[in-house]
Amino acid sequence: MSAPGPENPPPLDDEPVGSIAEEAFKLFDAMTGSATDEAAQHQCSTAWCPVCRVAGLVREHPEAIASVTTSATALVRSVRNLVDQALTPQEKQ
Repeated sequence: MSAPGPENPPPLDDEPVGSIAEEAFKLFDAMTGSATDEAAQHQCSTAWCPVCRVAGLVREHPEAIASVTTSATALVRSVRNLVDQALTPQEKQ
């Protein structure tokens, strides 16, 4: 049997899949480490875990977070301006 990796992921738990809200709650708990001690002690030994990849990216490139934040702020401002213009009555010419 080969070791788990990107080509050979470990088997999934036998736990049934819940509703979208239940699964989102499970994901939130796993990411914040508040679900169990096991989640708080998560140590990824593979490169395919998306949570570990994002955490590693943030650790290695903190400037990326600043760039994403700046871009997201500009996007929100643009959408707000667009909505304001759409809701403002046009003056009659």
